Amino acid sequence: MTPLADRVPTMNDDDLKVLRANALRLVDHGSATQMTAAAELIPVIDAERERRAGLPAAPAKKRAPAKKKLAPVTGHQTALPTAG
Repeated sequence: MTPLADRVPTMNDDDLKVLRANALRLVDHGSATQMTAAAELIPVIDAERERRAGLPAAPAKKRAPAKKKLAPVTGHQTALPTAG
């Protein structure tokens, strides 16, 4: 199994935020093993967040133009011609 610290670079920003909050909680209220692991993980998370902050912003994605709505069909529609 891959150690959690090795997976940090592949996580998105929201996941890193949640992981850091959980690590801080475990440092305060976890078992001895959890406290140690969480304390080692926090600097890894912080380093990754700092690295990402230094990267140029991703270009904004262009959205397709909105489709124009067609006017509703009004009036009487004629019947289809009969075969004959």
